[in-house]
Amino acid sequence: MAKQNWFSALGMFALLFLTLNACKKDDDVVLSEQDMVKLATQTMKSQQSFGTAFGIATRGAAEVDGFTSDSPEIRSSCAKITVTPNDLRTWPKTVVVDFGTGCTDVDGKNKSGKVTMNVGKIWESNSIITLQYDNYVEDGVKLEGKFSFANNSVNSGAIFQLKADKVKITDPNGESWTWTGVHNFVQTKGQPSWWDWSDDVYDITGNIDVLFPNGETVTWNIDTPLVKANNCFWASKGVGVLKLNGTDIKVDYGNGGCDNSADLILNGKTFKITL
Repeated sequence: MAKQNWFSALGMFALLFLTLNACKKDDDVVLSEQDMVKLATQTMKSQQSFGTAFGIATRGAAEVDGFTSDSPEIRSSCAKITVTPNDLRTWPKTVVVDFGTGCTDVDGKNKSGKVTMNVGKIWESNSIITLQYDNYVEDGVKLEGKFSFANNSVNSGAIFQLKADKVKITDPNGESWTWTGVHNFVQTKGQPSWWDWSDDVYDITGNIDVLFPNGETVTWNIDTPLVKANNCFWASKGVGVLKLNGTDIKVDYGNGGCDNSADLILNGKTFKITL
């Protein structure tokens, strides 16, 4: 009986050793350069979602505040926008931006579904817009979750804080990931013409934490503020760092040109990505 118990204990110890060793190998997985570029690109699409949400939120604010603007960030070429209640007395308001079954918006992206916003008096400090996606798809990428958009402005200019809470992205290949983050938009140009959003320019700072289905996590921190003008759909300047699998990956948005590309710098190599 003693010998049987000893063999049983030995077997359990061997099983435990193999299990722990297997776990250790999983934790020590080394990603290929190609895999790292792929995860980095997916993370930067999360970053771009902040810009999309900011544009939709400002569009909703413009619809309820009575101001007009020629800024492409504000006026959609294809969505139907409804405001309820449609009066000047009742707040907050519900704003629905409805892209229907699909149409090409002013930024050239094909969008479908709805974005529903609860809009307070956004021109007043400490007011908030909440933004919820409803079966919303942008160029084949589905977004699910909620953003909050707070006005923390001061006399010298606009300051907005945009928070994402466990937003889920599913790409056209069916791959998905979730992310949480906070970005601050600080106005640097356009303050004198406060009624016109089209000439506003913002410095963006903040971070994002991304979780992929395989358990891999990526952290994104903006080192040099991203520069985002309302008359451009993309950040045109700025630098940030992705921390992935123990490696720092630099992301450079360029020198001021309005385009949808950025450079990933990994192991001394530069990879051009589309946002």
